[in-house]
Amino acid sequence: MKLSEKLIKLRKEKGLSQEEFGNQINVSRQAVSKWENEEAKPDINKLKEIVKKFNVNYNYLLNDEIENKEETTKTVETKHKKVLKPILIVLSIYLLICTYKFIAMYQFYLIASSFSEENYKITQEIKKSSNTLSRITTTKIGNKILQESYSPENKEPIKDKNENTLPYNIEYTDTDKKISYWLNYDKDKNMYIYHDRKKEMTNNKEKEELFKNKNIIKENTLNIIPSGFKEIFIASIDPRYYYVSIQNRQIRNYSFANNVETKIQLNKDYLIENINHKIKDNGETATFHYDYDYVQDHFKEMQDPQEKYNDKILYNEK
Repeated sequence: MKLSEKLIKLRKEKGLSQEEFGNQINVSRQAVSKWENEEAKPDINKLKEIVKKFNVNYNYLLNDEIENKEETTKTVETKHKKVLKPILIVLSIYLLICTYKFIAMYQFYLIASSFSEENYKITQEIKKSSNTLSRITTTKIGNKILQESYSPENKEPIKDKNENTLPYNIEYTDTDKKISYWLNYDKDKNMYIYHDRKKEMTNNKEKEELFKNKNIIKENTLNIIPSGFKEIFIASIDPRYYYVSIQNRQIRNYSFANNVETKIQLNKDYLIENINHKIKDNGETATFHYDYDYVQDHFKEMQDPQEKYNDKILYNEK
């Protein structure tokens, strides 16, 4: 249907003469007559007036293939539906994935935060590609915590007279006796240098934190996985957390800023087992592997390292 025919139809539907129709849009009867006889066409300003006064749209007036106003509405609705349908499908899938990720990570958090063993041993190995950079063991028995660091990168292992490997660094804390110190190996002197950690504390709050009875296994796990409702919710809607598996107890995420992909593997008790940091640019992988022993019968009284290495300690502090 042509524009001229649509104008006639529109005018007659409203029961208007050509003069009355013209008055509605501020033109003469002669102008309306010319439009209807296809001797002229309304300019853009008059089309705006027609659209506004008679509640039609440009698509209906200017598209000869559209026969009536209802078709225009249906066409617009159909187009909207075609656009909205895939958006709604994608949004629904995204919400399902987010819900699954939230459930999985919240389950990991609840189980890990319930870990409460008093005595345990952690062995942490740090590897870059296939090379072991260092090994750290942390043992907690009651109120005593002992951390020993072995074979730092580019350093030869320390051996005693029986060829047993000794730690390069020792950190010991007794929360009951308020004792905390470092023993750092000096290769030139072939001695451990003693450092009192309390002397490095600047205020009482730091000292309180130093002697707080901590569960390091639980703290390490909760520091590396999303913890608490807010943090888990944010992680679940963050597309960088693109993979979470309840069955395999895995979380993967990607840092666009550092170009690093991280995979966190939890063990059967939902404690950290492996953390893999893969740098995308050069393909290198840094792996932090954790082994635990928290069978309570395995632990006896812990010896103070000052007694164990008494002949190899140099006290240079006043």
